[in-house]
Amino acid sequence: MAKIFQLITSINLGGAENIAFQLSEFCNQTEKGDKHDIFIIELFPSSSEYAIKKREELKAKDIKLITLVNASKRVALLFAPFRLFHFVNKEQPDIIHSHTDLPDFVLSNTLRLLSLLTRVKPKIVRTIQNTKLWDTHPKLGKFTESYIADSVVVGVSENALQAYKEMRLSFKQSICNDLRIIYNSSKTPKTDTLPFEIDPSKINIAFCARFEHQKGIDVLADRILSINQKYNSLFNFYLIGHGTYEGKLKKIFDSHTNVYIYKPILNIADKFHNFDFIIMPSRFEGLVITSVEASFAKVPVIAAYAPGLTETLPQDWPLFFKLDDEIELLDIFDSLVNNKYDLNKLKAHAFNYVKDKFSFDTMINNYSKIYSNLTVS
Repeated sequence: MAKIFQLITSINLGGAENIAFQLSEFCNQTEKGDKHDIFIIELFPSSSEYAIKKREELKAKDIKLITLVNASKRVALLFAPFRLFHFVNKEQPDIIHSHTDLPDFVLSNTLRLLSLLTRVKPKIVRTIQNTKLWDTHPKLGKFTESYIADSVVVGVSENALQAYKEMRLSFKQSICNDLRIIYNSSKTPKTDTLPFEIDPSKINIAFCARFEHQKGIDVLADRILSINQKYNSLFNFYLIGHGTYEGKLKKIFDSHTNVYIYKPILNIADKFHNFDFIIMPSRFEGLVITSVEASFAKVPVIAAYAPGLTETLPQDWPLFFKLDDEIELLDIFDSLVNNKYDLNKLKAHAFNYVKDKFSFDTMINNYSKIYSNLTVS
């Protein structure tokens, strides 16, 4: 039985965290019958309502959770390597699976500390969840990458894996010999109710992501203003998430009666079926699981052309738009108003695409095989 640390930034709304949760829950339920002792290790805690409910859910499922430092992000990044060093020596995991940049940073410093010991070091698995890696902090990225010798690197998409290769070459670091692509996936969402009412006489569109630059929320805000000016509230918009743009959004839409802003909602994918469309104006992604979940729920996705997002939908998808082209998105909304799309065909087309490409069982089995092979070798 392999003992595995799933290293995440914090329990929060994000694809990387959700994959860690799914691996912790389902890697012991594979057809092959592999058994793993898995811990979720978060660098620091989040006090959001979403995080509180998620902790309760993990506890109810007997998923072990360790918080390294109960402090702010900056303080946690200073002390988390020492705490992780402590838990590695205490629990002696066979594998540490790191998800995204901040866990990689802490892992790198922990490996520096472990180099002082003679004991066998854990194997390292990394999942590359994005197509922009250390672009705002390249020096910190180079420092981090200089001390990570990966056993396996998994890209959640072709674009994400290519970004990893380019990053390592730019830092003059060797590329891992064992590279894989394992698409993020999810189980088919359930049909749960929303914690708020929606108006069935309107076209209801949801944005479900962090309110950050990467997710294009600033562009979406501008486009909603244009749409409202043209269509006089034929649409209702539900912005579900949190982040640095939250205050600006509340100010922009204070007087708009068709724009609703909500904090992250636990298991939001189970509630997608209540909406008519999901909109994703991302600038870049690794592989965005929200789009896959929406297609499984048979809710069409209005999506920007963005690395890591385009891979989640068919190439001939008619609801793609260029983020910097306001007219393209307005044309899509014109077509929605005028019923120019066969929505049943669109839903079936997207569903069949993700069913074939993003199998949940395949994702779980592939990661489980990696864990098993690393503990045998």
